[in-house]
Amino acid sequence: MWDERFAEVCRRHEDLVAVYESAHGRLALLLHQTLLPSDAERTEWLASTRASARRVIADLRAAGFKEGTVVLQWLPVEDVARIVARWVRHWEGDTARRSQLIATVEGALAGEGRALDETGLAALKAWYETMAPCWLAIQPTRRRRLVLQTHVWIAERVLADPMTGPARALRELGPEGSLATALATLIPRNEIGLYRRWVELVRLDLERALRRPPARRTQAWARWLFFIPYSLPVPPRVRLRVLPGGAPATRFA
Repeated sequence: MWDERFAEVCRRHEDLVAVYESAHGRLALLLHQTLLPSDAERTEWLASTRASARRVIADLRAAGFKEGTVVLQWLPVEDVARIVARWVRHWEGDTARRSQLIATVEGALAGEGRALDETGLAALKAWYETMAPCWLAIQPTRRRRLVLQTHVWIAERVLADPMTGPARALRELGPEGSLATALATLIPRNEIGLYRRWVELVRLDLERALRRPPARRTQAWARWLFFIPYSLPVPPRVRLRVLPGGAPATRFA
C-alpha cells in the first residue's frame, strides 16, 4: 500500500519520527513525543499527540491513503515493541529520536507489567482521575458522552473483577449487547447513521483487547481500554448534493 506520495506527506511533519506498515496495509505512526509520559504531563501530552496525529492522518487521507492508522504513543509498550519488530518501516524522519524512543520500550516492559491486583486497581483509579481534564475536554459533546459511557461500561463490566470481568464483558459486546444498547440511548434518532460506525469500531477494538490472555492483562492494558474510545475521531457527516442531471452524489462535511 505504501506510495511515494505518503513519504512526501511525512516529510512535511517535523513531529513525525517514523512510519510502519502492517501486512494488511495499516500504518503505525511514531511521533516525536515521549512514549511514557508522567502523570503530571499526561494531559498536555495527550493534547499534543492528538494534534500531531490529526495533522498527519488528515494529510495522508488527502494523499489517498484509505486504510487504518494507529499511533504508537497511545499503545501499551508491549504492542509498540511488537509493531516495530514485525511491521515494515517505510519512512524515517529522525533516526536519533527513533532510537531514543525505542530504547525506552524494552526497559519499560517490566514496569508496565504490573498486575491488576488491589494495589494495581487503586493506581489505575488514581491515573484515571488525573486524566479527567482530557476526558472532559472531548468535543463535540455527543462524542464526549459516548466516550464516558464506554468508560463506565469498562469499569463496571471489565475491571470490577479483573479475573472474570473480561470474559463476561466479551459476552456482552454483541451488536445488541449491553455496551451497544447503552451507547444507543445517547444517540438521537437523526444521528444514528452518523455514529453507527463509531460504535462498531469501539466494539471491535474492545473485543480484540478483551481476548488477551490473563497474563497480559496489566495496568498498561487497562489504561489502553480507556484510550480505545478516546482515540476514535468523530465520524464524518455525510451530505447529499445533486449533480447536473439530477443524480445524487455523496459529500463528506
